[in-house]
Amino acid sequence: MIEAADSPAGADLEQVLATWRDWQLPLQQRPRPIGPVPGGRTNQNHRLVAPGLGHDLLLRLNHPEPQRLGIDRAAERIVLDRVAGHGIGRPALHWDPDERFVVFGYLEARPWTRADMDCAAQRARLWPLIERLADIAPDLPRRRYHAYLCHYWQQLERAGRADRRLQRAWRDFEPRLQAFDQSGWQAGLVHHDLVPANVLDTGDRLVLIDWEYAAIGHPGIDAWSIAPEACREPFIPEMMGWINELWERLVKG
Repeated sequence: MIEAADSPAGADLEQVLATWRDWQLPLQQRPRPIGPVPGGRTNQNHRLVAPGLGHDLLLRLNHPEPQRLGIDRAAERIVLDRVAGHGIGRPALHWDPDERFVVFGYLEARPWTRADMDCAAQRARLWPLIERLADIAPDLPRRRYHAYLCHYWQQLERAGRADRRLQRAWRDFEPRLQAFDQSGWQAGLVHHDLVPANVLDTGDRLVLIDWEYAAIGHPGIDAWSIAPEACREPFIPEMMGWINELWERLVKG
């Protein structure tokens, strides 16, 4: 959810490439890796030369334990299909039945940096994409943030990585988290991981990537990620601080 650091080992690159005939793409021969694509902490990405396609591919090797991080691959696939259809995300060209990897078309684009997100002119290009998410209503359950964070918290407790300071803070925070979940805010499709590197800029348009944490949730979260002052729900900064801190502790474990 926060940028940088190495991704854990998942599926083996060579074993995945050996399945290329199953991708149902008009490839003339086995794709060849050019090299890893930097960025991201959950998965590993590789750019591939794709003989016969006329463009390169991006191969994403998925994290081997998505459930531990609160990732639902089936839900991600539904969201990817919908946002690609609305021109907000990129379509998956092949989805491994065992969910070890996903194949995308490689997009010639520049990932945003913090400077882009801090630039009013750039944010003005991004806001329309976020507003269009309100028009997308995949048939998915609403995220219950209390259950979501409890899933993180219980793993940390079992592993003995919740110190006394954190336990005291959690006891204070949890009742307010439950109250937030039960309040009557209007839910919509939310990216939930709108860091600068997840915005690709082709020069002509923006494409949002890495939808694995997306869910029906509180739209103020994406607004807060872009410009904190644009978020009208005062609880969201605190909640996102907890989500990010517990996620960090999980991935470091």
